[in-house]
Amino acid sequence: MLPAGGVLSNTVAMTDHYADGTYRWWHLSRPSPELVAALGDGWLRPAGRALDVGCGLGVEAGYLAAAGWRVAGVDLSQVALAGAAAGGGGAVFVRADVRQLPFHPDCFDAALDRGCFHYLAPRDRLRYADELRRVLRPGARLLPRASLRAAGVRNDIDERVIGDTFTDWQIEHMQRAAVPSDTRTLEVILARLSTAGARRSDG
Repeated sequence: MLPAGGVLSNTVAMTDHYADGTYRWWHLSRPSPELVAALGDGWLRPAGRALDVGCGLGVEAGYLAAAGWRVAGVDLSQVALAGAAAGGGGAVFVRADVRQLPFHPDCFDAALDRGCFHYLAPRDRLRYADELRRVLRPGARLLPRASLRAAGVRNDIDERVIGDTFTDWQIEHMQRAAVPSDTRTLEVILARLSTAGARRSDG
C-alpha cells in the first residue's frame, strides 16, 4: 500500500473521461445514497479495508475513510486520481486496471463500484468478477452499481448480465433504481453481493 494520498501507476493508456469532461454525466459530489444506506443499516460492517473500483474523484473513498475504513481507490484516469489525492480524506489512490488489480489475495473486507462495470466489454466482465473475488476475503461484501446507459447510450446491462457475471457470488439484493448525479438522474441496477455461499437473487 502507498501512503495516504499517494498514486501508483500500473496500467495502459485510455481515453480519459475526466480530462474531456465526460465524467460530469455520472459524477456526484456527495456520497451515493446506496453507500450511505449500506453503512447506515449495517450491511457494510464498520471499519475494515475497502476497495473503491473506478474511484473517480474519490468522493466515496473519502466518505468510507472518514467512517473509519482503510480505503484504496483504483481508476484508470490520472486526472481523476490527481483530484482524488488532492482532496485528501486518508484514502490511497492507485492507477490500475480492474482486470489486473495490484493487490494481494484476501486483503479487502468490502468493495464498491459506482460506475466501472458497465464500461467493461462483455468479454472482460468475468475477469473483473474473478479479480474482485481474488482480492476480497471470504464473506466480504461488494456494492456494485451498473448503469443502463454509458454516457447516455443504452447498453446491454440488465439483471441477467449481473447474474451471469457473478454466478459464484451470493446476490443478496438487486433492484433497478433512479439515482442522482450532479447533472441528471441515472437509471441503474443496484446490488448487494457477498463472496460467501451460493448465488441467490431476490430480484
